Amino acid sequence: MKYRILVLACMLTSLYIPTADAFENVEFSGYMTVMGTYAKVQKKTNPTQNTQYDNSFASDQPDFDTRGNTVGFQASASVSDKLDVTLVLQALGGKDQYNISAEWAYANYSVNDDFTVRLGRFKGPFFMVSEYSTVGYAYPWATLPHEVYSTNPMTAVTGLDFVYNTELSNWDFLFELYTGSGNHKATALPTFVDSTANVMGLTKGTTVNFSTDGMVGVNTSIGTRGITLRAGYFSTGVKIPSFGINSARGNFGGLGLIIDWRDILVYSEYIIRDTSSELVAAFPDQKAWYTTLGYRFGDFMPYVTLGSIDQGKDASPYAVKQSSVSLGFRYEVGATSAIKFELHQAKTGSIPGSTGKYGLFDDPIKNDKGNVFTASFDLIF
Repeated sequence: MKYRILVLACMLTSLYIPTADAFENVEFSGYMTVMGTYAKVQKKTNPTQNTQYDNSFASDQPDFDTRGNTVGFQASASVSDKLDVTLVLQALGGKDQYNISAEWAYANYSVNDDFTVRLGRFKGPFFMVSEYSTVGYAYPWATLPHEVYSTNPMTAVTGLDFVYNTELSNWDFLFELYTGSGNHKATALPTFVDSTANVMGLTKGTTVNFSTDGMVGVNTSIGTRGITLRAGYFSTGVKIPSFGINSARGNFGGLGLIIDWRDILVYSEYIIRDTSSELVAAFPDQKAWYTTLGYRFGDFMPYVTLGSIDQGKDASPYAVKQSSVSLGFRYEVGATSAIKFELHQAKTGSIPGSTGKYGLFDDPIKNDKGNVFTASFDLIF
């Protein structure tokens, strides 16, 4: 099953409600994820205490109110043959406490069959699955590969998006150019919080607000016969008032591959984060990758994922390093729902100048190795 194609089709054709005058119809659709997590890890300095993984994704207590819990509701209205508007309201669990926010809010104008322009707030095509990162049914894993998707806390862009999408013979081509700005939030890095440079008194789990402006990005892909190659790059200005940063720059690039051929499924991605020196404590340079191999047995698909994250071009004591292997399976409950289970084992590594081997954990851990369990139910409607 081509997960992304099915998701997009369902979210565009769910329910039609006729309206008057300019709006010929309104389409409604939605998505939901219920996720539980558990991390079996102990602090290295005090093995009787436990720690958390990847920005409170998992802790030593079984948790079904995680930040992976998501519910979204989409409404799309046709204004004319060429113009439509879309609104997506979304609520996340965990720290966000299911506060509702507008994840998408844009107008889409079709210049012709191949070329469209979007204006407003839209999910940024930063990495390979960033545009549907909160629609769990759209991808094979129980959760996104941590090493790659932990590097970018940005989710949406408010601005302009130009998309050229065409088909030639058996080839599909996509070229996308976008620009804009936005307000975002990240979590203070444990590697910085525990360092002597933390003169602000930040604690682990502290939310840091930041803004982006002057963002320019490119997203392009080419695909044929179940194979898709993707490349993307974006650069943005960054301001973090709480860090006294008013003029910094962040650059992100990535290459991706999807093979969906017969019963074989492969996802692979490599990304880099290259930031200016002012961002060394908040967003240090990193490079990361993952590769997933799955095989379908009817409605059941086991998969294995290998992943890694390491310091990037410029060394920083606040960068993180770890490698991981994940074993999971996905079971299709119905035409638009799935149950997933995953065991993720991460092995932390050392960064020169760092206070310890953190990886994506909040603290250095016993034996430099920890296990994270995830179970999820994903649905689109």
